[in-house]
Amino acid sequence: MRYFILIFIFLLAGCTTKSIESGGTKNNTQLKSSIKKENPEIITSDNLRISSDYYYDESKKDTPQPLVILIHQFNSNKEQWSAELIDTLINSGFKVIAIDLRSHGKSDKAKVEFEKLLTDPEQTPKDVEAVFKWAKSNPPVDSNNIGCAGTSIGGSLSLYASYYLGAKASIGISVGKLTFENLTGNFEAMMGRMVKSINNVLLICGNKDGKYGTESQMIFDTFLGTPKEYKQFESEKHGKELIKDFPGINILITDWFVKYLK
Repeated sequence: MRYFILIFIFLLAGCTTKSIESGGTKNNTQLKSSIKKENPEIITSDNLRISSDYYYDESKKDTPQPLVILIHQFNSNKEQWSAELIDTLINSGFKVIAIDLRSHGKSDKAKVEFEKLLTDPEQTPKDVEAVFKWAKSNPPVDSNNIGCAGTSIGGSLSLYASYYLGAKASIGISVGKLTFENLTGNFEAMMGRMVKSINNVLLICGNKDGKYGTESQMIFDTFLGTPKEYKQFESEKHGKELIKDFPGINILITDWFVKYLK
């Protein structure tokens, strides 16, 4: 009998380990009923309409809370963010807004070639600036405590927000060198010169995601001050696909903002 009990305990432990390594619980597909969504009108300085989904706990609609801005990757949209992440953030005391960048989703189209959005500092940074402007005029948002999280170009824009818009904490997932350098104006060639560093930054990447792993490491080493952290996962997946394979990243995102945004 003792032999069978030991086998059962061993199998149970194995299942627990597998759950953690695969990223924990699966994504929920529906928000909790207490979470409400609005679609505020956000207009950029160059007069483009940015589509947005603004989430909050109904019981705290008029209570000032920190805001988390979610920024999708190139050729995606705001629907990439799971209900699990939004639920977890709101239950942790945040309000959340997810946006469609220009020429994506339901937002207005930019007057430049699609690919140029990856490198033109006069384009998508204005979308994020417009969200910050909206947040500062929205009383239920604690505008002194705004954080950004994004994948790929969204990650670069999150770091841009820390550099130039006063974001208190930011998270970049699968951040690449070219887009980061062009959107933030901070280039690797500037090493050795005085470069403004930002803190409270978490970077996440798959260690087999082409050049992104080493490029994220360069950004981490060169441009970030403490506190900072770089998490690598055993994966070739990029951005939102990495989160799908490792949904535990949603907990990392929430924990980072709980620690550095409140």
